[in-house]
Amino acid sequence: MSLPPAPPPAGELHRPDPVVLGGLADGTELGAAFHPYLRDCMGLVCPFASQALLAGAVHYAELRVTGRTALRAVARALAGYLAWFDGAMRRERDQQPGLVVAFPGPAGPVLPLIAAAHEVVQPAVYARGCTSSLLHSAEAPCAVPAPFCVLRRIVPADLLLSMRVSRMFPVYYRLYAAEARRTRLLTAEISERWNRACREHGLAP
Repeated sequence: MSLPPAPPPAGELHRPDPVVLGGLADGTELGAAFHPYLRDCMGLVCPFASQALLAGAVHYAELRVTGRTALRAVARALAGYLAWFDGAMRRERDQQPGLVVAFPGPAGPVLPLIAAAHEVVQPAVYARGCTSSLLHSAEAPCAVPAPFCVLRRIVPADLLLSMRVSRMFPVYYRLYAAEARRTRLLTAEISERWNRACREHGLAP
């Protein structure tokens, strides 16, 4: 007989281990709702979503936050998931792993708190060579089952995204500058945008 999970330390959130999305252990009705959402809606804006789902490399967890939860507790929980994802990237490096952290319950009272915590952990996300987005119905291409963060590693195909997200560009440059110069600066417009981004960050084009 398995024992129930130990309660979190005082002031912290319970942070369940992620499960493979679409597997037998989705665990909740909300988890089951996220699989078709990612396949049918996120696939419109992220080419990796469908591939990762098919490979069994999308992981899912739920973080229960209320309007009274401390910002520090949410940020520490998200940082814990980021550390967990380090291991997933090593295990599944050829499968483009992703992590979805959903926030069940009414979105209105907790969205500002979640957004603030997401902002706190973004520097650590980029430092690990990853990118993370917080999505909810007001920003996503179609209505989401619940607000969620999605985490994945930065890949060479993120060139255009990195030039739109200022904090992401230096990380992309560190990882893929040589590859980008060799194979991705294919038009005068993209080359000029690359050069402009390099100048903005004091990097050599």
